Amino acid sequence: MALLLSTVIPRMKYYLCALLTVCFVVGAQAKSEHPEPGPAKSGGAKGAQKSNNDKDVVLRKNGQSTVYLLSGWGKAEEPYVWYTVSAHFNAEQLAPNGKPFNLFSLSGAQDCKENHFFFYRISYMYYDAKSKALSEVFFKKSKSDILPINPETIESSVKSIICN
Repeated sequence: MALLLSTVIPRMKYYLCALLTVCFVVGAQAKSEHPEPGPAKSGGAKGAQKSNNDKDVVLRKNGQSTVYLLSGWGKAEEPYVWYTVSAHFNAEQLAPNGKPFNLFSLSGAQDCKENHFFFYRISYMYYDAKSKALSEVFFKKSKSDILPINPETIESSVKSIICN
């Protein structure tokens, strides 16, 4: 998995946002999701306890998938904390264009004070373990509407980590 993430993270450098809600839906439905981080810790009070910022954090794991908060999340512009959530699937899924994928990432941003978030980029990828090749099979880049962060969701789990 470390080899996979070391390959995925550099390619996903620009996928900074909103994978959380989709990951939650995927966890519930066993469908789609995948990874990415953001740079720079804040020097302010929020950034003081971001000790997990240098490591990927497992948010949820079950027989079908593992959902991660990717390392490197942080402040990009006030008041938002940018992050990427990724999901690795144990079996192939189908992207919106019908191509198989087994990795998904959603980049987004959260406003910790106002308790809301938005998605920015969604990426579906296929990792071939035999050839160790990673390819992006589908992506969509557009800012979603601003959504509230509800308890018991992936976004709430992310908030508890990045907003401390």
